[in-house]
Parts: sequence; structure tokens; C-alpha cells
Amino acid sequence: MIGRTCVTGLRQILVFLIARIVVFMKTFLVTGASGYLGHSIVNNLATSPYTRVIAILGRPEDYAFSLFKRDNVIVCPCSSLFSVDFGPIDVLIHTAFSRGENLSGLANSIHLTESIINLVNTRDIRSLINISSQGVYKTLEKGETVAEDGLLEPGTAYGLAKLCVEKMISLGCTKKFSNIRMASLARNARFLDFFVSQVLSGKSLSITTPNRYASIMDVSDAVTGILSVAGIDESSRLTTYNLGPGRQRSILDYANLVNKVAQDFGFHPVPISIEDSGINTAICMDCSRLKGQTKWDCQIDDEMMIRKLFENKLNV
Repeated sequence: MIGRTCVTGLRQILVFLIARIVVFMKTFLVTGASGYLGHSIVNNLATSPYTRVIAILGRPEDYAFSLFKRDNVIVCPCSSLFSVDFGPIDVLIHTAFSRGENLSGLANSIHLTESIINLVNTRDIRSLINISSQGVYKTLEKGETVAEDGLLEPGTAYGLAKLCVEKMISLGCTKKFSNIRMASLARNARFLDFFVSQVLSGKSLSITTPNRYASIMDVSDAVTGILSVAGIDESSRLTTYNLGPGRQRSILDYANLVNKVAQDFGFHPVPISIEDSGINTAICMDCSRLKGQTKWDCQIDDEMMIRKLFENKLNV
């Protein structure tokens, strides 16, 4: 009798625990999981036993290779995104977007987003988080920052495409959505990646915009910032957030910092030649809205960020 009572009690506890897990389990769908940011988001989410992740890969070769090896990650090619019903999804994080200024690629990204909006509207998807860019803002002067209500005046085709997507979502999405205007990532900042490669090769750096100011962040900070927004209750989630380090540094300062960090890896500083083109623009976002709601903040400073670039290229 006592044994049967214990078994019954254990069964009730097990049922309770399973129910609790089901209640707290969240499903995320991440587009662009082949990319640097999307891949990093999926890897972060997959570490939690309370998440189910659907990773949508844009390149068929990545699907065949299968980037993710966790039980709670479902890997699918982009072709299945609109033909397979994945069941209820709590948050769709849309990172898939063409980089650079290729107009054909940007147009395809806009068309894809239009289809994503329709998917969110017609499927059991509770909310959408779209990754936008600091490039939607008007360029600033040194020392200035821009908040979410700042002047929208993209200076590139990429920035204009991101702004168009924001407007499309605002006009067409019937579910809860947020646009996250994100600073450039260190590995995607071509000039910074180039500086590190040049120093590793012992080649001099030639700079034509020494007084242009950039705002760059590490991918780990970007991921925790995005997921901090996903963690906000839907009813409290705002339409637009800035996500960045809240600091700016000149291109020349970045070059000098790369030379400094290089010495820690046994490489000599390289000469820096300057031919100033007179471009003195700057960008730096005020991220106090996101920080106020989530307490998120950058953990990786510029020197640590550049150190990680060296480590990545040297495989250390």
C-alpha cells in the first residue's frame, strides 16, 4: 500500500513537472541561420532546455552540412519555410538579409520579408522581431547620438532597403512586432576585418577617412541584446529599439588599436598612411530605451572585440 502510494505520488510529481516544462517552453524560428548573426542566435537559444528552435538556412549547402547538432534544433532549408507548418511559434526572429549594396540582393531580401510578413499573419506565430540597421538614420557629427525618434535619412542602398522593410512591417504585420536597429558587427565591418588581415600579413594600412566615426559591437552582445527583447512580455514590447555599444571611435583610432592588440599576439605594428578625403561623418545610437526595459548592456569593449578578431583568424 505504501509502495503504491509512493508510485502514485511520483507519477503526480512527474506530470506536474512535465506540465511546467510545457508551460515555459518557447519556440523560436530564426531566418538567416546560415549567416553570422543568425547562426549565433540559434547557438545561444539551443543551450536552453526550455527552447525549441527552428533554424532556416538560406544556402542549400549549409542545410546538407547541417550546422546545428542539438536535439532541440530543427534545421530546414528556406524552401520549406512556406510549405511546412511548424506549429505554434512564439517569436520569429528575421535576420535574413543581403549585405552590401547589391541592388538585386537587396530587392530579393525585400521580397522575402514581404513573404515573412504574410507568414506571420496567416500562421500561429505570436510575434515578429525584425533585425534592422543603424544605417536607417541620418549621419551625425562626432560626439552625437541618435535615439529611436531620430531623423531617418539612409545614406546607402542597404540602409534604404532596411527602412523600406520597417515600413512594410509597420503597414502590413497584424501581429506584435519590433524592429531592432543594430550597430555593425565586428566581423561584418569590412574595414576592421581588413585592418586585422593587413597587420597579420605585415602590410601597411592606408586610410582615406581617418576622421569618420563608426560604432561597432561584438556578436555576443548583439545576440544577448536581441534575446533580451524577445524576453520582454509581448504586451510591453515596443515597436523600435536601438541596439549598439553606445560608443563611437574614429577609423584612425581603430587602426591604432589593431596595431596595439597585434603586439599581444606577437605581431609588429605596421605603418599607417593617411590620405584624408575630408569625410567626417559619424554614427552612434542611444540605446537607453532597450537598457531601461531589459537592463542589457555591452560586455565586450573595443579592445576585446578586436582581440576576438585576431583569435578567429589565428584559430586560437
